[in-house]
Amino acid sequence: MNSLLLVSNDEVFGIKFNNRLSHDVYDLSMTSTFEEAKVQLAQKDYRMVLVDLSDENEIEVLLSFLKLKYPKVIRLAVMNASTSMDYYMPKQQNSAQMSWKKNIDHEELFIIIDKVIAIDEQVKNSELVNLVSNFKHLPTVPEIYHQLNLLIQENASVEEIALKLEEDPAVTSNILKMANSAFYNAKTGSIRQAIMYIGLINVKNIILTNAVFGNDGLPPKTRQLHWEHVSLTNKILNAMYFELLGKKLNNNISSVGLLHDIGSIVLMSNFPREFNKIVEIVNSQEGVNINSVEKEMIGFNHEELGGHLLDLWGLPFPIIEAALYHHEPFCDQVINKELVISMHIANYYAWKYMNNNHYQQNLDAKAFSELGITQKMFDVFFENLKRKL
Repeated sequence: MNSLLLVSNDEVFGIKFNNRLSHDVYDLSMTSTFEEAKVQLAQKDYRMVLVDLSDENEIEVLLSFLKLKYPKVIRLAVMNASTSMDYYMPKQQNSAQMSWKKNIDHEELFIIIDKVIAIDEQVKNSELVNLVSNFKHLPTVPEIYHQLNLLIQENASVEEIALKLEEDPAVTSNILKMANSAFYNAKTGSIRQAIMYIGLINVKNIILTNAVFGNDGLPPKTRQLHWEHVSLTNKILNAMYFELLGKKLNNNISSVGLLHDIGSIVLMSNFPREFNKIVEIVNSQEGVNINSVEKEMIGFNHEELGGHLLDLWGLPFPIIEAALYHHEPFCDQVINKELVISMHIANYYAWKYMNNNHYQQNLDAKAFSELGITQKMFDVFFENLKRKL
């Protein structure tokens, strides 16, 4: 049974939540304040904490406390109905792994909670955790990432943050590349202006991406090939949202394409011979699923590994999902279907554009209709996009 702690000062919401929750599956505890929650957390192991407080600053304080003291606990938040939000992820800086608006239908809420638990079980699989712990080449969160988090918590100025980032030329270069991309079109050489354009969450994602690609187990040509792939995937993803879906991808996840394939990078670093054999098998046998071959030869696949690492680093569930399901976008556990399906398409077309047959990909034909477009529409869009890439 999964232990769930609801921290809510809304009595009506608490009663409704308690009445509709499946108590055969969840062991629910309820409290109304941060201080009471700390007592509960000290006395019992919880799988998940759902925060519903009227003051959004209080929500952030509690979520930050959970992230620091109880990193393995799933952190969910209920936000004011007027909060601007896409993909269950608020637009402002937030320590929740997933958020909902206050007026969400309770049945939908419980379906999502069940899926979150299923995803959490998948990325925290004990066999995967044990295997990863023995990796020789495993990216770690760089010190500059922690320093940036500290500056954000202290409400540091953009000037102070920029000075810290400028200590790392590689990070600075990639921040400027994103800010000057067609999506942001900043046309700037200033790291300060670049931060204002792309936002701090994207800055943090770029730092993590650099850590993965800085892995010393990767041959330079392989590193360059896959950096080109994830960069291109991210450009295609953002462009298709704007031009085909008629919306701008939430700024908090506009760099999600950079992180979607980190499992492959780490897999190649630690199992170079096995990975080459996997690619050979997939390319020689039509219709073979790369995830199945990886799992058979290594014990897990690159999507599971990517999801595990992103969860380990405390990233939000929408970003974890994009890494975990970009080859299987119609998996029943997927919550943010539009995002994951779009990532599936962008990933496929990035490899296609690169004309690299070494990493043959399969495209699910249903992906286009699920987004309300046709493959012909996408191909026309992509031909136009190629002139800008």
